[in-house]
Amino acid sequence: MMSSLYIGASGMQSHSTGMSVVTNNLANINTVGYKQNTLLFSDLVSQFLPAQSNTLTNFSQKGSGVQEGATRTLFTQMAFETGSEATDIGIEGIGFFGVTANGQTQYTRAGNFRFTKDGYLVTPDGWRLLGHAIVNGQESPATTPVQLDFSSASGVGRIAPQATTAITAISQLGGIQDSAVNTDNPFFALAAAWDGAGSPPLDSGQYSYAEPLQFYDSSGTLRNATVYYDLAGAQGGQTAVEYLVALDPAEDASSLAGTRAAGLLMAGTLTFSSTGTLDNLTAFLPPASGNPGNLQEWTPASLRDGNPVFSVSPSNGSPQAISLNMGLTLNGSATSGLASAAEAAARPEAIYTPSTAATLQGSASTLYGSSPGSISHQYDGFAEGFLYNTLVSTEGVLQGRYSNGQTQDLYRIPLYRFVSQDGLRREGSNRFSSTPESGAAQEGAAGTENFGTTKEYCLEQSNVDYASEFVTMIITQRGFQMNSKVVTTSDQMLQKALELKR
Repeated sequence: MMSSLYIGASGMQSHSTGMSVVTNNLANINTVGYKQNTLLFSDLVSQFLPAQSNTLTNFSQKGSGVQEGATRTLFTQMAFETGSEATDIGIEGIGFFGVTANGQTQYTRAGNFRFTKDGYLVTPDGWRLLGHAIVNGQESPATTPVQLDFSSASGVGRIAPQATTAITAISQLGGIQDSAVNTDNPFFALAAAWDGAGSPPLDSGQYSYAEPLQFYDSSGTLRNATVYYDLAGAQGGQTAVEYLVALDPAEDASSLAGTRAAGLLMAGTLTFSSTGTLDNLTAFLPPASGNPGNLQEWTPASLRDGNPVFSVSPSNGSPQAISLNMGLTLNGSATSGLASAAEAAARPEAIYTPSTAATLQGSASTLYGSSPGSISHQYDGFAEGFLYNTLVSTEGVLQGRYSNGQTQDLYRIPLYRFVSQDGLRREGSNRFSSTPESGAAQEGAAGTENFGTTKEYCLEQSNVDYASEFVTMIITQRGFQMNSKVVTTSDQMLQKALELKR
């Protein structure tokens, strides 16, 4: 009879602990990244009872109560709520963030990080997020606290300007007219007519169509050049269009400054088939003597990635080489076998013959339509930019977004997993630490095999199911109530037994 008191007391104590677990779950129902606990009960050691025989069927034991067996954490994925910053990062799938403080490393699913005044990305209680720094596209193998360095001009707060190296100018040249006339060489009438000492260097009646070409110089200043087009002639169903690329002579700081060739960058021809498709291209560079009319001195342009290259030296800038893509990738040279622009007059077949060493791109200049116009104008390079925001990719890459429209990879945020998540120890403040039972943390990249992905502007909610917790709470309360009834009933039985001696 006395044992029933202890058994009932063990039931009350265990169910009291169970109520604490339920209460803690409900208290953390709105805690970011909280993982639900569940208490497992187990029976205490049993007592052997005398039996009528030694056969197995008469083997007899009596239980001695209940105890708390284990409190397990349920690491099930939970839905996301919208965060207020890109540094509110959720993990969809397997993984934990690594955070560090005071020489310790712990792990968390709660991604509500913010930057400190020193540039560290930290949890609400100051633990710093771990990551791999990315400098000039190279990722550091070492894991360090994520910190944005604004202390120097070379820090992440500023991105240096980048000069343009490639321009794409795709045009529709249908309806183009022959405005520039040169009976000696109709293919380079624009080049011969250029006068960098005049104002303007080309009269409006000396070309049929012109488009602006924008590019960035070495200081990040946006500059304007111009490409002029004019009809050059037709032969055997092929049509030749001459073009001229030039800068405002007043902005030319090259060796041609002050000459009639000031501002000249490149000249050449585009050849179109009877259907208006581009099938040949030539490109020549201006004469060093400064006389654009001397076509013998116009020399072949070099190629970069199959596109002709010209050199420009804008005022207050450094010389830069820029390739011009008009939609035809050349596999040989940019001259169709011509040694100079002057040879085109004697060998017009070199201009009109379709190139067999060229590849037409998906987007290319055409001779379609009845009026010329620009189809596409693109250029690389950019001005100086300043960091104004950050974003996080699904692969866990922290990127800086700059005022010039550029983005730059700053850190890769790794994820960590464990052989046994059940072996992790709760440290409070949504953090866990590894133990011998959990095994060592295994680092990996978000989005790779067996690791989850990261989501910016997302916070994982608590995975507590309050409906099931209320059911558990009722069952736990009933269990405590019944065990307390056992104690009071056993007490009454003892009281009756004591009354027998009276």
